[in-house]
Amino acid sequence: MTILREFFSNFTKIKRTPVILLHLLPPIVITTLFFVYYASGGYHLISDVRLFFVILQIGYPIFVSIVVPILINLDRHNGIQNALGLVPSRSSVYLGKWLFLMFLSAINMILYEVCFYVGVNFFPGINMPPFGASLVIFGVFLFSNLFLYLLHILIAFRFGSSLSVLTGISGTILAGYFENAIGDKIWPFIPWEWGVRFLENYFNFSNVPVFPGIIALMIMTSFILIVSLLWFSHWEGNVIQE
Repeated sequence: MTILREFFSNFTKIKRTPVILLHLLPPIVITTLFFVYYASGGYHLISDVRLFFVILQIGYPIFVSIVVPILINLDRHNGIQNALGLVPSRSSVYLGKWLFLMFLSAINMILYEVCFYVGVNFFPGINMPPFGASLVIFGVFLFSNLFLYLLHILIAFRFGSSLSVLTGISGTILAGYFENAIGDKIWPFIPWEWGVRFLENYFNFSNVPVFPGIIALMIMTSFILIVSLLWFSHWEGNVIQE
């Protein structure tokens, strides 16, 4: 029950904050800009319109690095040190926060897909991806980013927003940099590359096997979840100054 209480309490916390807009506006703006670029000649560089989702996944770590600290800072301003001493289970607080962020991420991804399918309709020559593809894309985004949300929650609680944003920018750079032969060998150990490789394989842009990445995702996500819960259960609420 504490997990659900923490989950629903966040709806009250984000009132009159930019959290909702940050999840609702980017899908509209970014998808519109993509199709404007595509219509003005971008199709010469982007041969397959589905590359939109690959590019989106490459840049997604930056988005995560921004929205997570904003939500965490709401707790900090409300005096999280005192709140931690009152809750019966710190793990439930942490999990409730994580699930709420994943819920917002799911809404964000659904909006991206809706905007994408609306935009594709303006190009009669493009074959519409089947409905099943949207479910796969949604699943890839949601599960491949579980690790990133856990990582940034931990960083935001302990180190604040600056390091979180820096980590997100670095993750996007790594995701783009390892789109090469070296990345073909080591990508399962690079969390920022998981979603990119999964999508490329599903769209047949790459024939690199994804099974090692799935195993790495399960192990590394489980590991950081356990470490985060253990750390949070003993954390005193102090933040290293940025």
